[in-house]
Amino acid sequence: MVYKVLLFFFCFLTLKTTTEKHTVYVSVCEVYNTKNKLVFSFRIFKNDLYDALKIKNTESEEAKTLEITKYIKSSFIIQLDGKDKVLTLEKFVYEGDDYTETINIKLSAPFSLKTKEVYIKNTILFDFLDEQMNVVSFNVNERKETLTYKKNLTERWLKI
Repeated sequence: MVYKVLLFFFCFLTLKTTTEKHTVYVSVCEVYNTKNKLVFSFRIFKNDLYDALKIKNTESEEAKTLEITKYIKSSFIIQLDGKDKVLTLEKFVYEGDDYTETINIKLSAPFSLKTKEVYIKNTILFDFLDEQMNVVSFNVNERKETLTYKKNLTERWLKI
């Protein structure tokens, strides 16, 4: 009888530890070109950004948008053929609800089809979360590539 009770507790403890949720810290950015623009469409978990930037729900929507956009622009650096590009905000929306709510930000930069080299430095949330990973899906001029950025790998060059 004692063995059955011990076996039950062992199975219960094992079951409990294997069903715990694992927290994932990730942002996704899709890069594509339209006409004379390079578009960067980000999806980042709202709660991660709010916690990292210490944003309170009592702040105005305009103040939140401004602070988050400023942070993204400073953490996501673009160079085309060795020249820094200024990113322009095109869209800022919240999607989803509760814990899975994301902030969707669309930024753009001027782009020429003659561009040969793209440099991307992506440090979004690395200064706040050690486990953060940023994925960039690059689809420009027939060049498709998925780039992964981690705290120890923040810069990538692409030839197009």
